[in-house]
Amino acid sequence: MPPCGDVLRASAAEFPDAVREGLLRELGQRGLAAVQLDEPLSNDRFTTLGSLLGIASPETDPAVLPYVERGVILNLVAEHGRTEDVSLQPFATNPLTLHSEGSGRRAEEQPRYIVLMCRDPGDEGTAAQTVLVPMAAVAEGLSPDALATLEQTRYRRSPDGPWIARRVDGRWVFSFRDFLSQPLEWTHAGHAPSADAINGALRDLLASMYAPGAAIRVHWTRGKLVIIDNTFFFHGRTAGRSAGSSRRRHLQRLRILAGPSA
Repeated sequence: MPPCGDVLRASAAEFPDAVREGLLRELGQRGLAAVQLDEPLSNDRFTTLGSLLGIASPETDPAVLPYVERGVILNLVAEHGRTEDVSLQPFATNPLTLHSEGSGRRAEEQPRYIVLMCRDPGDEGTAAQTVLVPMAAVAEGLSPDALATLEQTRYRRSPDGPWIARRVDGRWVFSFRDFLSQPLEWTHAGHAPSADAINGALRDLLASMYAPGAAIRVHWTRGKLVIIDNTFFFHGRTAGRSAGSSRRRHLQRLRILAGPSA
């Protein structure tokens, strides 16, 4: 997988003022910005960055509260081995399937940006790595019929949620998660094609998400900060090795509900 591209450089003491213009330009053009800092930001500066981008979403899930600081900073620390407990998987060595953040929520309640900052990358060669897949590449891999079907299909349990595929500012945006072996219950609007056709469009979507050559990797180093536009990229995580290694991977995350122009 190719790396995530150009990386801005700045000192933590000068961030974000020193690279603000470049940061916002990269986000607007690519939906992705990466900054290598000389050291991780303090919690104060990290939340200040969040306020530059929009409104930080509170972390309210009881399962993750032990890992939350300031109400909005989630500490993603790999302190568990592989687990079937979904609530613990962000803090384990499991891979995380490709998804858009908050895919079942109403469009306006989904995070616009995911901000990740590395405090410790973990042991070289054994720690999990973040994977990004451009939604534009996924859309290019789908037929017009599949896209038209997904434009009228949503999660059944999210009646106010967006369609799985929608057009935003002339580009395709997806609200979708790979649920692996869990069933995906859907509903379709209008004159529905056959269930086989809808299931086929969903299979095509998954195949395009995991198509060879589409993924971009984030190679974490201490102090690296990456901002992902949730309407430009799916994201996921590779598997890590044993949580008993000498260094635990530790990222911090902010979820930003609205962009600067919202």
